[in-house]
Amino acid sequence: MKLMLKISIFTLLCVFGTQAYAQIPASVDGVTIDTNISNPRPEQMVEVFVESFGLDLNASSIVWLVDGKNQGQGIGLKKILVTMPRVGVTLNVKAVIKTPEGKEIQKSLVLKSGSVDIIWEPRGYTPPFFEGKLPLVYQNSVRIVAIPHLSKDGLSEIDPKTLVYQWKMGGKYVPDGQGYGKQSVNIQLDSIPKPLEIEVEVYTREQSQNTSGSISIEPIEPFLYFYEDNSLYGILFNKILTGRVSLKNEEMRVRAVPFGFNIGQGSDANVYNWSVNNVDQPSLLKNQSITIRTKAETEGISNINLDIRNQEAILQGARGQFTVYFSKKQPEEEGSGTIF
Repeated sequence: MKLMLKISIFTLLCVFGTQAYAQIPASVDGVTIDTNISNPRPEQMVEVFVESFGLDLNASSIVWLVDGKNQGQGIGLKKILVTMPRVGVTLNVKAVIKTPEGKEIQKSLVLKSGSVDIIWEPRGYTPPFFEGKLPLVYQNSVRIVAIPHLSKDGLSEIDPKTLVYQWKMGGKYVPDGQGYGKQSVNIQLDSIPKPLEIEVEVYTREQSQNTSGSISIEPIEPFLYFYEDNSLYGILFNKILTGRVSLKNEEMRVRAVPFGFNIGQGSDANVYNWSVNNVDQPSLLKNQSITIRTKAETEGISNINLDIRNQEAILQGARGQFTVYFSKKQPEEEGSGTIF
């Protein structure tokens, strides 16, 4: 019985020893060749190096060949710099090592470049005909798209829909953000105001080529502008009402437009706290517009203030103000807003 137990223990030790040895990734000759950048871009400078824990490379003669041409040689020359070619073009790097004992070792590496552009589009509100890109706002949702540049022949790029994607946010995998053809993801920012850190790795199905990229987006507070809501022409988005605004008629309707606030599903989640000359207007809490009236013989000013808050996103809020000037006779040079 003791003999059988000893044999069983010896057998287990042999099995575990064999498995541990098989998991050690080592070069047969003890020399490895690698680069300092795992996913180089076109025209990027890359360091190629050799290293060994068994041979004295500092005393060895090393010759570097790039596409068959001598790019440097010398005793202990363990690294060189190479410029990456355009997308789809390969670069063959070889290190020929001759030890002091006369032993020759050759190490080769095939390099390919690639890149990926990352574009993003926030889902916050903008008025019609808005030109330009809206900044990312706290607690927005944002769509992020990868535009990879990989090629097999150096002439045409691989169809992005046929590539595999792995998306990360803050170092963690994005839920439902990995897989074949997963070129875009939708991200919802949480209630903690911090930069949005996005990474994506893109590779071919056979993993013969890959590239990666990252972006960091700093969200900001939303903002608001005031526009005249003309009874004849509608909202005049070509003029921002700011500073001192002249009231040319007895009545003017002003529309507050919140930029970047989340777009509600069928209802407006914003609360509009209007005040006129520091007097709150509780009847206008759900009104995006305010109507300003005066009598023909009245002269003076009114300070209009607005504080907008999103009831469903605590970080989304904005403030704005303007002053209405009205008199018996309006000066011709007075404008009704800032033209942009």
